[in-house]
Amino acid sequence: MTGTLTGMSAHGTVVARSGDPNWPDAAPSGGSVNFVDIAELEDITPPPLTRKAIETTTHNQGDDRFVVGIRRHGDLGMKMNFVPNDGSQDENTGLLAAWKDGTRDIYRITFPDASTWIFSGFVTNFAPAAPVDDKLSASVSIRPTGGHAFA
Repeated sequence: MTGTLTGMSAHGTVVARSGDPNWPDAAPSGGSVNFVDIAELEDITPPPLTRKAIETTTHNQGDDRFVVGIRRHGDLGMKMNFVPNDGSQDENTGLLAAWKDGTRDIYRITFPDASTWIFSGFVTNFAPAAPVDDKLSASVSIRPTGGHAFA
């Protein structure tokens, strides 16, 4: 590591989806996949990555001991301007279609420095909102399944 770390703006983060059924679930890497950027995203919460701490302390140890359990992935959360006829969101080819059909799709998050997270997942929540004096919007949740690929 060189220089002083100063963080970076999250502006420009992109989430894209691919319906490629041949992408490996356990280790999403390799191959050629066509991704479609999801339109009009506002706030994006990438999947939290967690592992349960499992206590292994025995009676003959003076300090507590732990191992970690399996890798777990929380939901990808997205808030967006809802554009019902946009191909990345609609009921024919978009997120609504993925929710309706229950398909396992591939999602790619591209951060402003061009690093990526790729994983398989299912649309588990699509919650539109149409307030009287505000924009049409939606909150969407994607539940990852299998592994993540980081690049």
